[in-house]
Amino acid sequence: MNSNLLKLADFKIHKNLLIILGKSLFSHSAVSLKNKCGSKGPPWRVMFFGNDDFSVKSLQMLTSKMRTQTIISKVDVVTTSMGNGINVRSFAKEEKLDIYDWPINTTLLDGKYDIGVVVSFGRLIPEKIIKCFPLGMINVHASLLPRWRGAAPIIYTILNGDLTSGVTIMKIHPRRFDIGEIVKQHSCSVGKDETADELKKKLSNMGGRLLIDSFKELTRNLRYAVPQSENEITYAPKVDKNLSIINWDETDSNSVYNKYRALCGLWPLITTWHGTSVKLLKVCNYQTTNIDTQLKPGYLIYDKQSQKLFVKCGGKGGYVSIEKLKIPGHRTMSGKDFFNGFVYMKPISERKFGSTQLLVPWPKAANEGVTRHDEQT
Repeated sequence: MNSNLLKLADFKIHKNLLIILGKSLFSHSAVSLKNKCGSKGPPWRVMFFGNDDFSVKSLQMLTSKMRTQTIISKVDVVTTSMGNGINVRSFAKEEKLDIYDWPINTTLLDGKYDIGVVVSFGRLIPEKIIKCFPLGMINVHASLLPRWRGAAPIIYTILNGDLTSGVTIMKIHPRRFDIGEIVKQHSCSVGKDETADELKKKLSNMGGRLLIDSFKELTRNLRYAVPQSENEITYAPKVDKNLSIINWDETDSNSVYNKYRALCGLWPLITTWHGTSVKLLKVCNYQTTNIDTQLKPGYLIYDKQSQKLFVKCGGKGGYVSIEKLKIPGHRTMSGKDFFNGFVYMKPISERKFGSTQLLVPWPKAANEGVTRHDEQT
């Protein structure tokens, strides 16, 4: 009886020792990891770099987590945005976050933050800034890298008719954009009629959620980040208004419609009618078999049955319908009204849209070394 009691007591002592040792080892491991990177978290101290409405969703989610003091303990902001509209500065003011203007002095960063988060900031981050953060810096990018590196990934996703998009959380490297290791990725489908603005809202929400997910087991996620593939790299440089000009001779109907979906939140598509610039405010792709296929690109035809105005496209062909347009000195009108007021009186041979000249010089070809000055997502 006494022997059994001694064995039981001995077992309990050993069990308690193992529990104490296990906790000690775990605590020592965690402290060593923190000491190794010089950080104080979790919860983590974050400096957020961002500007536009795409940035705001990520900042909103970080701020929400900061209020709970679970995985985020501090969020301050660096921005170039002004206080008008939906942007990082206006949101940060509402939430009473500390705001710093770009460029920021390293003395304001040293020892005060664990990690930097960059979302739609549009500035190349110098190495001296990156080194201020013990865990480095991460970026929320609106594409599945390495596809669409650059300032306008969402525009190029729609412009090229991609059926899949997504968000990448990656490490920030100095001197070059969008080349860092991938921390996390999440994909989504793109609807055939989805616009860039609609995709932007979807990806901003997805990016915010994926960012918060990255902060769960942050050091582990950073440690196991993987390099980007060297295959299938594509670029999405900043676009300008020239992209909205339509060359009817070379552009098929799918490309015209994709261009409309990509740019409708920025600029209308531009064409000309007998030397006058015309803004195409709403364009639809149209599959039809009952229209004269001998028409040349740019020619207009009105279908009485559907009461729609169509334009013959070049390249692989097809037609787009013009739903709304604007001509200088006149109100916005439907395709039907434009046909009745401007097209019907012209001979059939003159019922044709032309292409206008470039508004400003075209941007140079994209490359990894390009410095972008603002984000177009």
